[in-house]
Amino acid sequence: MTHLKLTPAEEKRLADAFVAQALAMGLKGNKTLPKAVKQQVRERVLRAIQDEREARRAQEMRREKYEATETTF
Repeated sequence: MTHLKLTPAEEKRLADAFVAQALAMGLKGNKTLPKAVKQQVRERVLRAIQDEREARRAQEMRREKYEATETTF
């Protein structure tokens, strides 16, 4: 997976996913997740973030194309 520069909201989303996974595994307090589990959670969340960014970019391109046709009259 490539390196993504995350916004503060995306960083919080990733941290919340780690906390949710730790709670689902029954870890309480300041226990750390196993490295393999952290990697799986990170891949899942970053893939979702990447998909959302691509969808947002595609929507912007469609909107720009639509607005460009509107102003040609």
